[in-house]
Amino acid sequence: MNETNHSIAETLGQYLEQGRQEAGFTLRELASASGVPKSTLDRILKDQVESPPIEPVQQLARVLELDEAEAFAYIGVTPPSGLPSIAPYLRAKHGLRGQALSDAAQEIQNIINKYDGVPPDK
Repeated sequence: MNETNHSIAETLGQYLEQGRQEAGFTLRELASASGVPKSTLDRILKDQVESPPIEPVQQLARVLELDEAEAFAYIGVTPPSGLPSIAPYLRAKHGLRGQALSDAAQEIQNIINKYDGVPPDK
């Protein structure tokens, strides 16, 4: 990402919109990849949500490979800790985008859900 472009963003919506354009996502693709409903995404990008919830901001930053701490700074929140989602890895390592990225991330999540809490084989 070109950090210079992001430093001129004055709002969260501008920051995320710049990231969306640089990543080449359509609104529909970004909504699908992030799990954020398109209507909510559109309102966040247009700065029509006064205090956006943390989860969609985090998901959007992760999918767009933006700095979560910077995204949270726009809304005055300290970022939660934890591991990132699988989407940035799939995009960087395997070049997945749009629906392919969304499908792959969903399949991996299905596998995680299936085996969550199941003891490993011995």
